[in-house]
Amino acid sequence: MDRNISQAFETFQKYSIDISQQLLLLWETSREPWGVKNIDSQYVYANKAYYELLNINRASMSIEGYYDDELPCSIAKFAWFFKEHDRNTLAVQDRLCSLEIHCYGPEQILKPYYFDKFPLFDNSTAQCVGTIFHARQFENFSLLKHLNGEQPGFFRFYPPENLFTEGELDVIFFALQSMPSKNIAKRLNRSHRTIENKLQQIYQKADVHNLSQFQAFCKEKGFDRFIPQKFFSPGSRMLTDDDG
Repeated sequence: MDRNISQAFETFQKYSIDISQQLLLLWETSREPWGVKNIDSQYVYANKAYYELLNINRASMSIEGYYDDELPCSIAKFAWFFKEHDRNTLAVQDRLCSLEIHCYGPEQILKPYYFDKFPLFDNSTAQCVGTIFHARQFENFSLLKHLNGEQPGFFRFYPPENLFTEGELDVIFFALQSMPSKNIAKRLNRSHRTIENKLQQIYQKADVHNLSQFQAFCKEKGFDRFIPQKFFSPGSRMLTDDDG
């Protein structure tokens, strides 16, 4: 048996939590972050992908027994929200999802992730003994894109190329949402003429003549998945059924 799995089994026994070998194998081989917390929101287990997400060296530090506010990473300041997410999951005894935008990975780049949390039940007593969490990167996808044969992609907070200025990137973001230039001007606190001039400069740089051509250009280059960081900041938000 793999050493990490053996150690995980011992840890689960320490916390009197019964986990199957099949489930541990799934988590250990998954490229997506998975983990388990006990009823007090202490970490019991996390797979390699979760350590990488937090930029913590699994070989030199185990987060078993730690609380979120004790972790040596940027998400520690949001521990109060993570604990609330755990508590609500235990209360409703059903999956609850949050949107987490934080600096992740070795690059510490701002990225959006869905965090699903599930209640973990004891096999013999059927009592809730903790939570299972699973992180998945937020995707830029829609039914229209699916019908057009497009593949889903991940949002990015850094432009794929240094072709446009920061001000132009702001205009591009709203223009790609099909927002009229007058509305873009109001949103960015600029004059309508300024936005129209910027759009023409943007088209010239992209060597296109209209929005339709520019949308195709952005799709090819990856600007359609770019979100200016100024419109977002690190944070957590609980999602409901109304969020999609």
